Amino acid sequence: MSEQLRFSSAGEFRQWLAEHHNRSQGVWLVFGKTPAVKTLKADEALEEALCFGWIDGQIKSIDENCYIKRFTPRRKGSVWSERNRKLAGKLIEEGRMAEPGFDAIEEAKKAGTWDAPKQSPISDEQIDILTEALRGYEPAFTNFQNMSPSVRRTYTAHYLDAKTESTRARRLQQIVSRLNENKKPM
Repeated sequence: MSEQLRFSSAGEFRQWLAEHHNRSQGVWLVFGKTPAVKTLKADEALEEALCFGWIDGQIKSIDENCYIKRFTPRRKGSVWSERNRKLAGKLIEEGRMAEPGFDAIEEAKKAGTWDAPKQSPISDEQIDILTEALRGYEPAFTNFQNMSPSVRRTYTAHYLDAKTESTRARRLQQIVSRLNENKKPM
């Protein structure tokens, strides 16, 4: 695992990105789960990351007080989500977008990944695929059945979005672990 960094403000992370955005392969940022742990917020970090052509990714729990989230330079050909396109527009309007962020947007527009079609909604049939995969894992199976439809769709999208069988198997174990504790997706 690469280095873990902890920032108390968005400004500190922005300064780090200004100095390292083109030299680092990525970092894990530490975030507090409670107000007692003083760190910048994940949404603030995402905004600063987008300004420098970076993106957020995987999340891992450290303990009951903290978790880490991966931030990396955006890969060529990666699709921009609707949320991140809207955030980028807001950052441009506010005058916060840095040159590397503008470059990432321009590259995405040229590659056709800026306006890529929105992912189709998760169907009941797709939810059934995850439901069957969870059968036999109690209490995860029962907890999944009792989750709201939107939470079941979120878990299903995460599971089905895996590009390889090994990733899908790993995600299933992560989902089972969270559902055993009756937790929603992170």
